[in-house]
Amino acid sequence: MKSLLHDYFDKIICINLAERPDKRKIMQKKLDNLGIEVEWFTSVQYGFIPKIINPIVNAKVGHFNLQQPYEIGAALSHYTVVKQALLEGIEKLFVFEDDVKFHKGFNEKLDKYLDDIPENWEMMMFYSFMYNLLPENKRISKRWIKSFKSWSFMAYGMKKNIMEEYIKRQNQFFTISDAVTFKMQELDYNIYSAIPTLCIPETKLGSNIRGENQNYKFINTIINTGYSNENYE
Repeated sequence: MKSLLHDYFDKIICINLAERPDKRKIMQKKLDNLGIEVEWFTSVQYGFIPKIINPIVNAKVGHFNLQQPYEIGAALSHYTVVKQALLEGIEKLFVFEDDVKFHKGFNEKLDKYLDDIPENWEMMMFYSFMYNLLPENKRISKRWIKSFKSWSFMAYGMKKNIMEEYIKRQNQFFTISDAVTFKMQELDYNIYSAIPTLCIPETKLGSNIRGENQNYKFINTIINTGYSNENYE
C-alpha cells in the first residue's frame, strides 16, 4: 500500500551520494517497508570543493563553513532538486536525505500528523534540529509548532511559493542548504516542525558532509524531549 505522502505531494525525492550505495540500499529497504516510492537524485562528492571554498567565502558571494567544505555539495543537490521540480511544474515537493531513521509506527503516526497540520502550511519539516524553544515557536496544533531557528533538510515538504523563494534566495547569495529556510523562518511564512519529530538522523553510517562533527549525534533536538533513539528505526 502506498504511503499517505503520495496523497499530499506530487513528487518525492531522495538524495543519495553515488559514493554511498550502502546508504541507498538501507534507505530503499526502509522506504519499501513504508510504501514510499521515491525518485532518486544521485549526487557526487565534488573533489575540488576544498580548493574553491576559500575564494567563495572571501569573495562574499556565498557563506559556508571552512571546516565543512562539502556543505557546498549538499547545497547544490538541494538546489537542483528544488529547481528541477519547479521547472517541471511541481506544486508540492517532498525531499528525503539518505540517512533517515523513521519513527516506529511511522505510517500510523503520519496519518495523524497530516490530519493535524493547518491547511495554510507552506513547508513542513519532519525533523528539526533546535537547541532551544523560543517564544516564536508557537504551538500550532497538537503535533506541530511554528518553526523558528530550526535547522535540517533531512525530511521536508515544500509548496511552490516556498520553492520559488528558496531558489530566489540561493541565486542571490548561495549558502548552506538549510540556512536559507532558517532565515525565512524569521518572516511570515507558515513553516511548521513536527513535534515530536517523525524522523531523526541515522548516525551509525557516518556523514560525508560533517565528518565527526555530527552535533545531532550528541545533542537531541529540544522538541524530542522524552523521546530517544529507541523510538526510531
